[in-house]
Amino acid sequence: MKKIFKFILLLLFFVVIFIMLFSNKNDGSTTEKRELMLNESVSKGSGWQIATETEIDGYIVSGAYSTDNLSSTAVFEPDKNNGFKFMTSRNCHNDEIILDTAVINKTAYNFIWFNGAKTEYAEVTYTVDNKPLDTLTFDTSDMDIICCKAPSDDYTVKVVYYGADGTKYE
Repeated sequence: MKKIFKFILLLLFFVVIFIMLFSNKNDGSTTEKRELMLNESVSKGSGWQIATETEIDGYIVSGAYSTDNLSSTAVFEPDKNNGFKFMTSRNCHNDEIILDTAVINKTAYNFIWFNGAKTEYAEVTYTVDNKPLDTLTFDTSDMDIICCKAPSDDYTVKVVYYGADGTKYE
């Protein structure tokens, strides 16, 4: 009887250890866990906090800021365990507009975000083969990330954010 009791205690001990090891794994399933990933993965900046997130085709795109006045767009790709892993990020100073490109499921996307000031809207103009395409206008009052499919493999883009008082940020 004592052997069975010892065996059960030993088995419970290993089950508890197993649960503790794997429950602390950062699977990127929450905003807080993705913030931890940013702090571990991004060489510039510290104290990263996610301000906004959007989902594109199962991927999560985050807009974040650091305690040392940096901003970032970061892409997290889904993994086979229903979590997310860090894929890429673009970092710059808070007063700069971030323009990042990432390929998601074989489609190139531009991610545009400005954390430097509260704005009302943004205008995005692509140029392909030296011909400007129609200007796209986005409501930025919620400071969300602008996500656009890249128009081609070879293009330029101009982004202008506008504040409520007419101030332009380029």
